[in-house]
Parts: sequence; structure tokens; C-alpha cells
Amino acid sequence: MSSVRVMIVEDEPLIGAAMEMLVEDLGGQVVGPFMHLREAVAAAESGEIFDCALLDCNLAKGEMSWPIADILASRGVPFAFTSGKGAKDIEPRFAGRPVFTKPVEDSKVKGFILQYARG
Repeated sequence: MSSVRVMIVEDEPLIGAAMEMLVEDLGGQVVGPFMHLREAVAAAESGEIFDCALLDCNLAKGEMSWPIADILASRGVPFAFTSGKGAKDIEPRFAGRPVFTKPVEDSKVKGFILQYARG
């Protein structure tokens, strides 16, 4: 694999670090991980280039990642959700987007990421 830039939004530090290591093991580059909605929205709006994103549905303080997903969708950036509850945790407007139930299987996340590798 040549290169892939992955935005990670995850409020659990250990899970975020594990996702970061997974991306780096693939030779990719991480944007984030972002733990809070405000900083993730700012990054999504910044115009920074990333090939795909992994979004924890439910962030700290009960904040949901829907605003980030809306921005990414408008930019045409592929994304998947991670959730402790699975697909039933997802807003209906995002039906059809990949959902990885926690604890996420590394092989499934790797498969998702590798679809968007450049080179």
C-alpha cells in the first residue's frame, strides 16, 4: 500500500490509540484521533485531505458524531461508524454506511481502510 490518510474520531483514548496503530501498521497516516465533537468538526471543515474516516457514534458528554458525518458526506469522504450498540445506534439518514460494532475486528477495519489507499 502506498498511502492512506484516515481521520479518527474516538473519545476512548485506548481505542483511539489502537485504531491509530492499526492505520500506521498499514503504512497509513492518521488525522487525529479527535476526542471531542468541536475539534473533529473543525478538522472536517478545514479542507484537510483524508481518504476515509472512522467515527465513534457517541462521544463524550453525550455528543453524537452526526455533524462530522454530515460534513464528510458533503465532501464525498467515505466514512464508517464504530459503535458499542451496532447499527441500531446509527441515525437513519446514514443507513448503508459501514458500522463496526465494538470491540471492532481489526480485519474488518483494515478491509475498509484499504479500499481507499492511494498508489
